[in-house]
Amino acid sequence: MKKFIEIVTKIEETLMSTAVILMAIILVAGVIARTVFNSSLTFTEELGIALMIAVTFLGIGYCARRAQHISMSIFYDLTNVKVKKVLMCIISLFTCLAMLYVCYLCIRYVGSVRALQRVTPALRIPMWIIYLTLPIGFFFGALEYGRCFVQNILHRDEVWISSLLRLGENKENYDDAADASGAGGEGGAE
Repeated sequence: MKKFIEIVTKIEETLMSTAVILMAIILVAGVIARTVFNSSLTFTEELGIALMIAVTFLGIGYCARRAQHISMSIFYDLTNVKVKKVLMCIISLFTCLAMLYVCYLCIRYVGSVRALQRVTPALRIPMWIIYLTLPIGFFFGALEYGRCFVQNILHRDEVWISSLLRLGENKENYDDAADASGAGGEGGAE
């Protein structure tokens, strides 16, 4: 399972970084074409939107793994460690189940878009291919929240805020490579 997570992490990082770089290049090229050459590249906006969708939804699992999602935690922050443990179990399990349900809905949506044979106007790319990143992103998000739930069940004396980070660990200094190489113990940098 650990090897699978390492592979998924590398694939996510590669896809997201490539998409962000391509998006920057394509959108800058579109601006230059409009301002300098007074001619618009018709595909830039279309491709930029497709890449933005991909980055947004493929980033769900990545952000969940690193505990980087926005959270409203005033009640959580005011509680003691035992209550935090219970809350993290509830939150991670509920979020995992919710993401699996949304993943299911996205699969149905992608199927309906495919059946309608919708394509993008300029490049004629089937829309279902672009929207395929939605169920993939929600699935990997559910996987990460499920891993967080399991970490909290297996390690009764520690509160895991993500599948890799324990309560009190510094998120900003965390390195995915530390977990991949096993340097961070069971799942995080120390």
